[in-house]
Amino acid sequence: MSDPHHAEYLAAVAAMPEHTVSGGTTRLIDGQLVTTYAVGDRIRFIERGQTLAGVVVEVLTNDTYHVRRHVPDVGNAHYAVTADQITPF
Repeated sequence: MSDPHHAEYLAAVAAMPEHTVSGGTTRLIDGQLVTTYAVGDRIRFIERGQTLAGVVVEVLTNDTYHVRRHVPDVGNAHYAVTADQITPF
């Protein structure tokens, strides 16, 4: 039996506009254009073959971010996300 509140949550998430994901800031670092993210930016990233979404809560290095993701009925999950895991949309 499905939970109506969970179904409502899934419908709301599916309807969220794409602009809720940050495009980051593109900067010139060591002669290369690099997109960086700041605390509070919402990003999508690949983790173990799944595309997930979360919020940057800490910048660890020039290309690694501490990202928090809310998991319904579980709480928060935390990830160290590298720049090559981040998807543009």
